[in-house]
Amino acid sequence: MDERVPGARLRALGLSSRWQDAAGHRHHVSVDNLRHLLRVLEKEEAALAETPVLPPLVVTEVDRPTPLPGDVLRGSGTFHLELEDGGSLEGFLRAQADGTCRLPAVPQPGYHRLHVADAVTTLAVAPARCCSVAMRAGSDHPRLWGMAAQIYGLRTAHDGGIGNFSAVESLARQAAAHGADALAVSPVHAMFAAVPQQYSPYSPSSRLFLNVLLADPRCVFSGHDITMAMHAQKDMGDDLARLESAALIDWPRAARLRMALLRRLYDDVIAPAPPADMTDFVARGGAPLRRHAIFEALHAHEIGKGSKGADWRMWPASLRRPDSDEVDGFARSNPSEVGFHEFLQWMAATSLRRACEGARGAGMKIGLVMDMAIGVDPAGSQCWAQQEQFLTGLSIGAPPDVLSPMGQNWGLTGFSPIGLRRHGYAAFIQTLRAGFAHGGGLRIDHVMGLQRLWIIPEGGAPTDGAYLAFPGQDLMRLIALESLRHAAIVVGEDLGTVAPAFRREARRHSIMGMSVLWFQRHGDGTFMGAGEWPPGSVGMTGTHDLPTVAGWWLGTDIDWRERLKQVGPRRSLRAMRTERQAERMELWRVLNAQAPSAPVPPITPEGAQEVVDAAARFLGMTAAQLVILPLEDALGLIEQPNLPGTVDGHPNWRRRYPASTRPILSDAEVAARLALVRKGRDVS
Repeated sequence: MDERVPGARLRALGLSSRWQDAAGHRHHVSVDNLRHLLRVLEKEEAALAETPVLPPLVVTEVDRPTPLPGDVLRGSGTFHLELEDGGSLEGFLRAQADGTCRLPAVPQPGYHRLHVADAVTTLAVAPARCCSVAMRAGSDHPRLWGMAAQIYGLRTAHDGGIGNFSAVESLARQAAAHGADALAVSPVHAMFAAVPQQYSPYSPSSRLFLNVLLADPRCVFSGHDITMAMHAQKDMGDDLARLESAALIDWPRAARLRMALLRRLYDDVIAPAPPADMTDFVARGGAPLRRHAIFEALHAHEIGKGSKGADWRMWPASLRRPDSDEVDGFARSNPSEVGFHEFLQWMAATSLRRACEGARGAGMKIGLVMDMAIGVDPAGSQCWAQQEQFLTGLSIGAPPDVLSPMGQNWGLTGFSPIGLRRHGYAAFIQTLRAGFAHGGGLRIDHVMGLQRLWIIPEGGAPTDGAYLAFPGQDLMRLIALESLRHAAIVVGEDLGTVAPAFRREARRHSIMGMSVLWFQRHGDGTFMGAGEWPPGSVGMTGTHDLPTVAGWWLGTDIDWRERLKQVGPRRSLRAMRTERQAERMELWRVLNAQAPSAPVPPITPEGAQEVVDAAARFLGMTAAQLVILPLEDALGLIEQPNLPGTVDGHPNWRRRYPASTRPILSDAEVAARLALVRKGRDVS
């Protein structure tokens, strides 16, 4: 290694100079990229240089001693612990040979206050494991099943061209009637009200608040109020009808119409006499909610001045800090604008709460499983409000892997390991609580980011990155603590390049991985039988980033990669198609292990539907405690919601589910497919 990039410095900041890809090949990070990444990390380190005797939060686990810095051993070495439930513990710290000391094991999970001499900190004591499927099911050997859906793609009458939380409630009730106990949904994070063309649910402005475009105004307003507001907008009814009948979402147009309608409703109905429920909601939301509302109003105001206003890092210096006098002055001068965005969050939360209550009320043992994106847009609300706890000047992504042969630069940023520790993991805990607040489960996207994240120099290619280490043990323990407090299961998206040690540690904490049909294979590439799937993972036929069963059988995903010239190095389309044909034969053999003489379906739309049926039956029979059938596969659709590594070439996050005058799961073919999953679950 170049002497200008000392290994000790890299290790101190958690930066790796080497990495291994999914195929086992080792790679070295270039010296130039390491130097660039180091400069950014060292700048963060310098900005947060002051280190207290005790960090603001110490994370530990029940019934385990907790190491503390030796510097706290002053005076008598006694400690006093104020327990969250009002009790207390006292005792002595134990000096260790390595210069540290140990706090005796604490049996009660929770956030407690630890006093040692004149130092005070919060002691987060986590349970050994997250809430499990067995705990939610009330059974030691659960065999639950559920569905997954992209919220924006769902349809209800008068939805304005974008699916909403009322459609989620409807789908949950329908799925529950078929025996489903869970409904996993796409992320509901807050986007940018002033930038409707940015709509990827995995590129949010803030994970602390909700996407207001997914709210259903009818959860708050009467039909009369909505009709009057629509009549006040010229030609709105005709425009909405066109949007509602389209196969793809026109996000900018639909968002502008929705926001215009909501603004009219706010001005005419809400602002003159704010409902008590909304006033209470705003009060409970406190400073974080107010800052988000101020950001949204300020963001729109600055965009009105020019394109630079879209990124708060290019705003006038006095507006770049949420606690500045100028920001406070803007809020006091624009109470209606700030109040409008507080109202939007109240309406969205009310709508989502009803969907969650509907799922549980229909008998689902788990209910909604929410989705937490791995990062946020650096120009968004959460980074503006919590700047010191996020990486700045860097992007996050993934190295080349099976999912994306060219690698991925998501254009997002993630938490700063340095900033998190110095701020007592506040931003991480708040994000967890926002994710757990509504459902019975939480899916964590790219869960490997708890241990390490692929960081990329701003403006660089995915291959220019390196891995940055994170305090994985602390983060997993905090997840377990919040999971227990919310009685919610945790699912980690662990596809792609994953260190084996990470999966072992995740399993120890009952963070379930994802077993996806396409990747459940033996070392020789053959597909695993249903009984070989790991019980501790959630089984599924696919995800939003992968081809549907019908699309895979037809080779539609390969056609897209050919069209977009997204094949990757050392690959050829001819080889991919030849390989796919062999995989079809192998997959059909495994799906029909109980009927080995069943003829292989043709590579036609009709044949693909036979394969979808077989996959649904097989999924139900797997050993996983919980299996999830995506709505795309329940309906036998060919196209997938998202194609990783693309922006404009593929209609990512725009597909709507087929229009119908009947409930979406009422079709006989769909009902029969769900029955296949349910029957597989019933097999002991």
